[in-house]
Amino acid sequence: MKANPKLVIRVLANPLTRGLLRSLTRQRADGGCDLADIFARYGQPDLTLDERVRYALPFALVDVLARLAGSSRTFVRDQVFTHQARARALVATARSVGRYGVTRPQRFSSPLLVVWNFTQACNLRCAHCYQDARRRLPDELGLTEQLQVLETLARNDVPLLALSGGEPMMSPTFWPVAERAAKMGFHLSVATNGTLIDRDAAHRLRDTGFKYVEISVDSVDEATHDRFRGSPGYWRRAVAGIQAVAPIEGMRVALAATITRLNFNELEALLRFAKELGCDCFYAFNFIPTGRAKDIVELDLSPAQREEMLRILFEHMQSDSIAIITSAAQLARYCVSQAEDARTVVNTGHYGHGRGGAAKLLSEYVGGCGAGRVYCAIQPNGAVTPCVFMPLPIGHILTDDFPRLWDEHPVLELLRDRERRQGHCRTCDYKYFCGGCRARPFGYYGDLTMPDPGCIFNQDAWDRLQQTTAPAVEAAG
Repeated sequence: MKANPKLVIRVLANPLTRGLLRSLTRQRADGGCDLADIFARYGQPDLTLDERVRYALPFALVDVLARLAGSSRTFVRDQVFTHQARARALVATARSVGRYGVTRPQRFSSPLLVVWNFTQACNLRCAHCYQDARRRLPDELGLTEQLQVLETLARNDVPLLALSGGEPMMSPTFWPVAERAAKMGFHLSVATNGTLIDRDAAHRLRDTGFKYVEISVDSVDEATHDRFRGSPGYWRRAVAGIQAVAPIEGMRVALAATITRLNFNELEALLRFAKELGCDCFYAFNFIPTGRAKDIVELDLSPAQREEMLRILFEHMQSDSIAIITSAAQLARYCVSQAEDARTVVNTGHYGHGRGGAAKLLSEYVGGCGAGRVYCAIQPNGAVTPCVFMPLPIGHILTDDFPRLWDEHPVLELLRDRERRQGHCRTCDYKYFCGGCRARPFGYYGDLTMPDPGCIFNQDAWDRLQQTTAPAVEAAG
């Protein structure tokens, strides 16, 4: 059956469906819920008579939604429900629809992704580091507290967990925490500079349970990369890290590059290099003026340059040879403005791609900037921020009520409301697909509501910004 996403949305928005989802996702004292039990038993051949009766209605609803989505019962059972992280994501999504309805952008009852800046320690001194990472902080969480963080996230049905830094692999608790996280069913990723990954470390990452490894390479030229990263010899070690991970079954590896005026003309070459190295993904990070990057704002792309970056990424997306990810929220806008059957990014930076009208419709509900809506960050000391690029603590993962923090904090409420914007970001026809990167205006203006000055539709904001920052740029140059 052909997918009918509009009908799926109507079914989910129906008050009867929402009431059923609220009932099925109500959390029990043991942390579970009826919907998780249904997923575990769906399509199984050994159901008892009591289970067949008890699950008849929810199984029927799952069957209807699966057919409307163009999937079979076998696919849903084997590829979704038996995958713990995917099942957890579906529980969180169902709970969100039951609680808030179908909204644009979709509001979630808990983050689907948490990026954990695991430590402030780092062996590099990258010019654009959003953490200004150097050495371990005195108040970083210890192992016992870190394991408590995992319990909190699992209790709130967070499916995706990414360990970042600093350099996360420098932490003495990296491996024990990762091992526990994998056993708890998280889809586990690591963002690393790659310099600590050799063949043995790569296999240990796989054996521990990591599914995705992201390694930073900012140039195809060794000297350029090493100057940007602070010391010679690190390009070779990063590339060797990618080469160690790429052949291993069961893990995806990404080459990640922050695109600035230093490497803008190398974008095509970086994409070719990633493919030659056997990477599964290419991650184009947006420049964000935070951390040490505040000192190099003159390297930010102009709106016209960023639009060209989007064009190049979009063209490469149309091939299946490598997955394209970016933290530039405008990529979704660029995709949906193209041909109807073009491959479209569903959610910038966090999810995958799809082709045709169904993907474009889904992108309208879950697309664009996900800070404080789809994901949040945890700092090395346990502070919660809306995004790794926003040094804006809103609470503490262990000492605050995390569900209440996520549901009610005014900063997160603002990030979820795309009417509360200035400039073209407020009136844009694509605001539900994009919304602009909120970290960029926060970095430039200290105001989350200001327009993203990197978008072609906000050229006037960019021009004004260049006038106000010109003296600083001249001094830096």
